[in-house]
Amino acid sequence: MKNKINLRSFALFFLAGVLIFSLSKCKNVGPSEWPDPTPNVTSQLKLTVFDSDNGSMLQGYGIKVILPDGTTKDYTNESGTLSIDQTLEGTYIITASKDGYLAANEVIVVENVVEENVSAVITQQDFYLNKRGSSSIVTPQGTVLTVENNLEQKTTIEFPYGAISSNQDIIVSFIQPPYKNGELKILGERVLINGYDFSPDLTFAENLKPTINIPINVQSVLDGGPIFFGSYDEQTNTWETLEGTLNESRTVASFEMPHFSPWYTFTGYRLVKNGTSWAPWTYVSESEECSAGACGTYIFTVAPSALINNLVSLGYNINLKVKDTRCIGPHFQWAQVLYARCQLIDYSVYDYTGQLLGNIQIPMKKFQWMVDEWYCHDQGGGK
Repeated sequence: MKNKINLRSFALFFLAGVLIFSLSKCKNVGPSEWPDPTPNVTSQLKLTVFDSDNGSMLQGYGIKVILPDGTTKDYTNESGTLSIDQTLEGTYIITASKDGYLAANEVIVVENVVEENVSAVITQQDFYLNKRGSSSIVTPQGTVLTVENNLEQKTTIEFPYGAISSNQDIIVSFIQPPYKNGELKILGERVLINGYDFSPDLTFAENLKPTINIPINVQSVLDGGPIFFGSYDEQTNTWETLEGTLNESRTVASFEMPHFSPWYTFTGYRLVKNGTSWAPWTYVSESEECSAGACGTYIFTVAPSALINNLVSLGYNINLKVKDTRCIGPHFQWAQVLYARCQLIDYSVYDYTGQLLGNIQIPMKKFQWMVDEWYCHDQGGGK
């Protein structure tokens, strides 16, 4: 008989969220075919690519992965999801791309922590690709471009006379708000509201900078706080920031741009990372009968709060949620139980005056699954 720790009476409690689970029975394939669950910890990197405009899963995208050992792999996927099994520990640099969209890059750290009874370590990454904008001609005589977005009014870019020396095709692409799809995107202590990508890369003289006018709908800005436009340097992890000039109603911010690159809007709020932890081990599902496997879905949710909602535009109640699903077994003459947990990051939130407003925990899409099982009885036949 195998000796396993029985965690059926494991104490459950919530840190800052609501946990939901679902149960479904795995296929019973007969005693002679039931595999013994692998004793090794399995690791998996799950990648999913979405259209950031409507949140639908994209088909036929490309994925380029630079692995921790320096090798590169390219994948083409038609199903919307891609799983890389038995991943190495370390840093992955991943690029998702598709014709008609801006490519998206992410740096992902995979940690395959081995602990007793941990059966799987899962790291997820969702890519939200933004549609590439249309090309427009800007002339040396001066041009006003209108940029499509999902805001109440259009974004405009005013090029003064002489900003460029000859006619130039320019593409400006709107980067959708991450919170539109339930994501809270944090770069260099700033929560991104939305952004704009400019092509080609251009630099402008000090007295000939184009002015971008961006609609703003953020409570902290309406209440008197500043709004910023920034370009993030991933090599140095620093921002080049411009503070916006607001109209009288504080609903449009104007910025003079020194050069073209991806730029993002954000408020004066700062999120300072304090560290990471794991949520409590949580019961997810168990075998409905002896010798049957188990499938379950783990969900960790942080309910909307005023502190989180103040970081983004009005009209959004951010419901932070992470989810993963797993099946185990079946294992003849043994009943099985699934437990799971996700990683949490703790942030201190400061307003634009530097005052501490409080702390929030943000669930990450990193999961550990744990299996408990105990001997049942001989149902007859088999081994």
